[in-house]
Amino acid sequence: MAEAAAARLRCGGCATELPGAALACPSCHRLVHAESLTRLAAEARALEAAGDGAGALAAWRQALGLLPPGARQHQAVQAAVARLAAQAPPPPADQAVPRWLRWLGPAGVVLLGAWKLVGFGKLASVLSLVAFFGVYLRELGWQYAAGFVLSIYLHELGHVAALRRAGIPAGAPMFVPGLGAFVRMQAAPKDARTDAAVGLAGPTAGLLAALACQAAWWATGLPVLRAVAHSGAVLNLFNLAPIWQLDGARGLAPLAPWQRTALLGVAGLSLVASGERMLWLVILLGGLQALSPAAPRAPDHRTFAWFAALLAGLAWLSWAASAAS
Repeated sequence: MAEAAAARLRCGGCATELPGAALACPSCHRLVHAESLTRLAAEARALEAAGDGAGALAAWRQALGLLPPGARQHQAVQAAVARLAAQAPPPPADQAVPRWLRWLGPAGVVLLGAWKLVGFGKLASVLSLVAFFGVYLRELGWQYAAGFVLSIYLHELGHVAALRRAGIPAGAPMFVPGLGAFVRMQAAPKDARTDAAVGLAGPTAGLLAALACQAAWWATGLPVLRAVAHSGAVLNLFNLAPIWQLDGARGLAPLAPWQRTALLGVAGLSLVASGERMLWLVILLGGLQALSPAAPRAPDHRTFAWFAALLAGLAWLSWAASAAS
């Protein structure tokens, strides 16, 4: 019985352990309820062909609840639900939605915009966090969503702490549902080394948060903690890619050309040791930056050691969290 229960917690495609309420595998994105979705789709088509629009609508709605919003099938099923709902007769007058409730949704959007405009940064930050949490809540379950959002929040707090140490005013972390989070700087860092410290502080806090989840998994055996630890490691490695406004671009800026090349060696060794494919992004983009004529001549040994330690630590954590127990 224990083995059968464990099997239900693993993805049928890649055998990754799944959070309890997951709708899709966080690793290979395979749909957890693929068989049920196939059955419901066939049932809905049969009911609609037989003239039972209400039954078909109920089946499609049930299928919609088993699909993560990001899945390609979600849009098609949503369109079928909208089409059948438009054909359904209106509800009786005594079942109509109250006027005050119909106004609640648009009013909430207007109030949220007003709060942001007048500068209630902390309140806006909390509201954006709640919206971000809601996106992952439906797709991967509340336990994974809570752990993942908290790890991102701690990552951003790492930036905030570094900015305050540098004497730079910073806004509260803002979450963009489905994309990530950011912190607004009210002034530019005084030099590239300070900017690098601000950039690398986020992945450092993210690494510590992921390590805490991994340690908790070792202590409790809860699969969701292991999943959050692995996601945190991969997400923070992605942030170390040296491109655009990502943390890796800031961390690489004060490094001399030979240090950038040496950092590629660290990333390559970490890739070989851990098998974490996200490191390919760091290597490819870092290779372009190593050839940049704008790289400073003077080396920055502290930033180099910090960046290298983050690459190695996050790569190890990704391997440890994905290795078989």
